[in-house]
Amino acid sequence: MPSLENMPIRRKIIDITVPLSPSTRVFPGDPVPFVEKVCTLEKEGCAVSRLSFGSHTGTHVDAPSHVLQNGLAVDKLELEGLVGEALVLDLSSVKGALKEEILKAEFEKAAVFGCAKVLLLKTKGRLFRGEKGLKAAGPRDGMPEAEEGFEDSAYLDESGAALIVKKGFRTVGIDNFSVDSLASEPLPAHRTLLSNRINIVECLDLSSVEAGIYFFICLPLKIEGCDGAPARAVLISYL
Repeated sequence: MPSLENMPIRRKIIDITVPLSPSTRVFPGDPVPFVEKVCTLEKEGCAVSRLSFGSHTGTHVDAPSHVLQNGLAVDKLELEGLVGEALVLDLSSVKGALKEEILKAEFEKAAVFGCAKVLLLKTKGRLFRGEKGLKAAGPRDGMPEAEEGFEDSAYLDESGAALIVKKGFRTVGIDNFSVDSLASEPLPAHRTLLSNRINIVECLDLSSVEAGIYFFICLPLKIEGCDGAPARAVLISYL
């Protein structure tokens, strides 16, 4: 059987992961990432670092236990839903709620999306890439502190989330801090998706990705009993 490297198909791997560092933007009130050198090549002969970050830092997967009582922890998620064909929709011109009718129109424009069980929403996604948006610290409850442009952020409302459930997607990703409004406390999209066993991936970097079909891989850290975990996410396009 020929190896993948020898197959006559050209592939391009696109890293859509936001890197973790002390300068990575976080949702107000979440822990700021910290990297500390514990051992160095000069002193101990090897380099070892101590890492500190929140469970929803950078590109990450939300577990049902993030918002649901007795919901599954991140180490119990079925990985099959986080690997497979993905449909990327370019919604960067949309402001505010991604309602059912908006998504329906986008699905019609996409025409055929085959066996795609992953839906990735490309919005302006500027709130974590060093552009204007949320500040790196602030109160967790109530409306987050924001700079100019906060109200322009695209997010799923309850009707949009319900349509995604109806369409049979198993994972939804977005290039923002949240699939919900950043000022939302009830988190209706989170609850609709996670209660229907649909994975949520947030803070993707889709800035260099065009709309279309890709192969998606996103594997969260296996942290026992945790409500979410950072992940490495990539898309594979066939050229």
